[in-house]
Parts: sequence; structure tokens; C-alpha cells
Amino acid sequence: MTASGRRRLLWSLLVLGGLVAVLLAGPLLLDQERYRGILISRVSQLLNRKVTASSLRVHLLPSPGVTIRDVSIADRAPWSEPFVDAEQFHVALKILPLLKGDIQISNIRIDRPRIRLAKGPDGWNIEDLIRPTARAAAAEPRRTEGTRATGGQSALPVLVAGALAIRHGSLVLDNPLYSYGPVNLEFKDVNLDIPAPLPSHPLRIHVSGQLPGETSGSFDVIGSVQRTEGDRAPIEAELHVRGLEAAQLASTLGISRHSSAAAFSGTLDLTGRAVGEWPRLDLEAHVDLQRVGVALTNEPGKTPGDKAWLRAKGRWQDDRLDLSEVSLLWKGQTIASRLYLATQQSPRLQFWVNTPDLSIEPIVALATGTDSGANSSGSPRTSHPTPRSFNFASRTSHPFQVGGLQIEGHLHSDVLRWGKLILNNSESDLYYCCRLLTLRRLRGGFYGGTLSGDAAFDWRGPTSRVMVTTHLEGVQTEPLLNAIQKPRWTLRGVMTLDSKMELSGQLGPGALARASGQTDIAVTNGRMTGYAPLERFSNTVDPILKGLGIASPSLNEFDRLSAHWTLDDGVLRTRDLMLLRDGAKFYAVGNFNLLNQTMDFDVTAKVAKTTLEAKVQGTSSDPVVTPQAGRIEGRIKTEVGKLLEKDRNKELGKMLRQLFSR
Repeated sequence: MTASGRRRLLWSLLVLGGLVAVLLAGPLLLDQERYRGILISRVSQLLNRKVTASSLRVHLLPSPGVTIRDVSIADRAPWSEPFVDAEQFHVALKILPLLKGDIQISNIRIDRPRIRLAKGPDGWNIEDLIRPTARAAAAEPRRTEGTRATGGQSALPVLVAGALAIRHGSLVLDNPLYSYGPVNLEFKDVNLDIPAPLPSHPLRIHVSGQLPGETSGSFDVIGSVQRTEGDRAPIEAELHVRGLEAAQLASTLGISRHSSAAAFSGTLDLTGRAVGEWPRLDLEAHVDLQRVGVALTNEPGKTPGDKAWLRAKGRWQDDRLDLSEVSLLWKGQTIASRLYLATQQSPRLQFWVNTPDLSIEPIVALATGTDSGANSSGSPRTSHPTPRSFNFASRTSHPFQVGGLQIEGHLHSDVLRWGKLILNNSESDLYYCCRLLTLRRLRGGFYGGTLSGDAAFDWRGPTSRVMVTTHLEGVQTEPLLNAIQKPRWTLRGVMTLDSKMELSGQLGPGALARASGQTDIAVTNGRMTGYAPLERFSNTVDPILKGLGIASPSLNEFDRLSAHWTLDDGVLRTRDLMLLRDGAKFYAVGNFNLLNQTMDFDVTAKVAKTTLEAKVQGTSSDPVVTPQAGRIEGRIKTEVGKLLEKDRNKELGKMLRQLFSR
């Protein structure tokens, strides 16, 4: 090697050594506290939040960057908890711009952050990072050294000027369902990737993580946000949820997993898509419910493996969710509906359902489960007014008080079931709020006639209550009674009924002991068979009437049966039960105990010009009929004496004694 070559090599080594020395010693020569203050001040300005960090370390090898430890970003009012807590921020810088004195971010990596999203009166605490607000721009702090004014622009594009990655984070949704649902939902092991965006191209976002609760389910969100001026943010996103535990979802919605009324098992999968300009998004979703099982106390549920799904299409706008097209396949039936959810003050759900077949008992079971889940903390119960009007998707003030899930809707079902009772072509308005479920303006075809009425299920007090008002018109009695009880006796006829009933405690065999109310009933063109009290009464009075030469009417057939009943503590009472048959009239006053099937009636029969009285006691299966012989004999003597006038004779007494000895 020539001398000049050796000199060039020596100078190259000296330059390289100097460069290495600068790269190694450069961070030691920097005032790192000064740059920590500049950086934190700039981030605080961008986020409009106070930012703190315990330490900052600058390094130039293997690539220039800054590592910030124990970072805390405060939330804006009215929240006092941090918006973000992170173990470490690593900011990588581009080396060529850095050599020219310009700081440009290559990528940002955040390790083990805890991000808290909450919603208050002015919206979500992240909205000002997605879109600027006039208030935020006006409140911009005074510029400090090394900062630039944001000019009211969104902070999000600035933060992701390079690539952004989050590893092993936690995402907390603070009280997303207000006082109705859980205090918060926490998604763990959350990872986020936002590649460095190309000019005039949207931000690409990929988020994944574990679902809340003790479940192995996971979620993935893939989307894009177009960077634009102003408060418009075009968004496209796809959501995939796998293995969401049904019991965990029910618990999140406020339905207790320990409820005896409804038990959920299995998992579900969900896919969804959102497209639009925030805060207006067009939504589509599909939920696969085939692996979900639902067990109900008094109603056949669904076993895992039965085909079932839920599909929805609609729009989210200004804190309101309007799913105009919702269809549910459940137990071989497809239910079409519309759902409207407003969350401005408290969760409010409105719906319209049209289905070929619907059972009321699962709805009551779910409401009972929701009730127990929403009040498991033992908080005091308060009363709330019953809604007076229903206006679909109304944006006016609502009659419900704030503080719980509010549901109102309209049901139409070709077949509506309550146990074995069936209502055809039925319609009703349904309301639920604050531990009160009501069915109003219920109407439909009912066993050859019509039924209309209202019902309320009230869990607001220490003891639950059920209140039912019913009107029946032209109902066939025989199929109705067969649906209510085992066919021990039959009654054919056409019934009209008005009834108001109330019972406390849980529905079940002992409910009649706690029931009270009143009923007006009338049955025309009736035929009764197998009813022991009536048969025993007929067998008793027939000989008496025949002895008087009066044709005994057949009491198992009648022209009209009517009564006003009251029910209290399981005992039916009446003072005006009346049966008419071919001019004959039968009256009854007394009571019937529904619990032990015992009775005590005073019966009066008026046949032709003869009046007979009897006492009916005992059980319905073995009644005892006792004629009031003294009264009957005295009346017969009086009537016969009037006919004979002065020609009375001693044979009259003998004849009566023979008559009543039978």
C-alpha cells in the first residue's frame, strides 16, 4: 500500500472512530432532563392532557430513539383516573432527518399499557383524539420550546406519524352499560398495530386480544381511518369475535349467571362490519348461536347444536343505535324485528317484533334473571312510574326515570303462548324498566272468541307481584279449561269474563294462596259433565220434585250460568251465582277453597212454584248435599193448605212424612 493510501485509510478510521465515539457518547452529552421536559410538554399539548414519566433515556445505537418509562397520561374532566398507564414507551427516530436536526418519528412501541375508555356528558374520553373540537382548540396551552401549534387538528394522525405498536395491553371500558350493567369490562393481552401510513392513504389498524371474563375467547378488529381536515373521519372496520361465552355475555348484560329462571351455556361467534364517517356508521352483524344452550325453568329451552343465528343491519349515529333489520332464527322459527337503542342518559331499547310463534314465559324468565343480576349488590330499590305512551324512536323526554335499562316495544305473533294457553294473531305493547315488566293492550283470538287485557310483573318491592286484567268475549269453555287443568270435568258453552287479579311472590303451585281479585263471569248454552257437586245436588232434589209431581230439569245442561266471584287467600266467594234452565232458577251463596278443594254453599232452587233449599259442603270429589227439610216441609204445608183452604185433613201430615222419608 502506498503512503497516500495508508493516510486515507488512517483518516477513514479516525473519522469512523470519531463517529462511533459521538454515537456512544452523544447521549451522555445531551441534557436528557431538558429533552424529557420538551417531549412531555409536546405530548401534553397534543393530547390536551397532563403527561408524566419517571425517566427518559436517549440512545443512538443500534438506531436512534428515546425510551420513556412509567408513563402516565391523565384523563380530561370529569374523570380522575388515568387515561393511560404504560410500563414503557419506545420512540424510534429516523436517522437521516436527525442528522439534519429534524426529529421525525419512525415508530412508537408501547409496552403493557392500561388504557381506560369512559363516557361522560360530553361523550367518550377518546373523541377529541379522533376529531378536534372548537373548545379544545380554544383551550390550547401556550406554546413551549420545541412545540408546534396543532391548529385544532386531531391528535391521532400526529401520534401515528410513524408506525404504532401496542403489546400486551389492557383495555378497560368504564361502566359501558351505566348502572344497569357491570362497573367495567376489561380486555386483556391487547395488541395493536398501525403501520406507517403512506401519503394520502388511510391509517390501517389491527387490534386483537382476549375477551373479558374466564374465557378463552378472542377478538380481532381490522380497519382503516382516512385522515381528513375537520371533524369528519371516514372509517371502515371489521370485527371478529370467537368463542364468546354465553353465560359471560348474559352476566355483562345484567342477567345473573346464578339466576334459576334462565341458564346459559356454550359459546357464540360474531362477525360485524362498520362503514361511514364518525360518528355516523352503517352496521352489519351476524351472530352464530348454534353452540349456545338455554335452559328455562318451565319452558323448553335450546340445546347446543340446534341451528340458530342472529342477523342485524342498521346505523349508529349520535349515541343512538338503530337496527332497522333484525332477524333471529330460533328453534326453527324466524323472528323479524327492529331495535332502537339510545344511550344519551341511560340505556334505552325500543323494538318491534313479528314472529309466527312466541312464548311469554322465557321473556318473564329473562326479566327475572335480569332483575336478580342488576340488584345483586343489594342496593336499595326505588319505585318508578309505569310508562303511559309509546312512541317508536322518539327523541322527546321519556316517562322512565334514569338509572336502568329501559325497554319498550311492540309484539305481533301468529301464536302467543303462556304455558298451555294459546292466543292467536296477537298484539301487545311491552315495557320494561327499573324492575317492572308490563304487557299493555294485549289482544287476540282466544279459543273461538277474543281476549284483551293488561299484565304487570313487579319486582320493585321486597316481594314480587303479578297483576292481570282480562276481558274474554265469546270464548269456548271446554278447550280453555282443558288447557288450564287436567280434564276432571268438562264445561261446554260460550263464556264472557271480566277479571282483575293480583298475587304476590313467585308463580307456582302456591300462588293461589297469595292471590286476590274479582271476576264477573257468564256462560251461555252450557253443558257440564263430571262435576260432582252438581250431580250430587241433582240426585238429591230429583226425588223431592218428582214427589211433588214436578218434572225435574236436567241440571247438567243450562241456558245461562253467571256469578260475581272474589278471590282472597285462595278462597273463591260468591253471593249471586245463578243457573237458569227451562224457567227453573238455581241460586248459590258461599265459598270454594282452591287449595284444599272444599266448599260451603247455600243453594236455593226455584222450580215452577216450588222453592227448595239445600246445603252443599265437603270436597269437590265427595260433596255432601243436605236438604233443608224443615223449611221445605213448612213451605209445602203452607202452599197446600192454601189450596185446600178449610178442607184440611189429617192425611196431609201423613203424606208429607212419607214424602220426606224417601
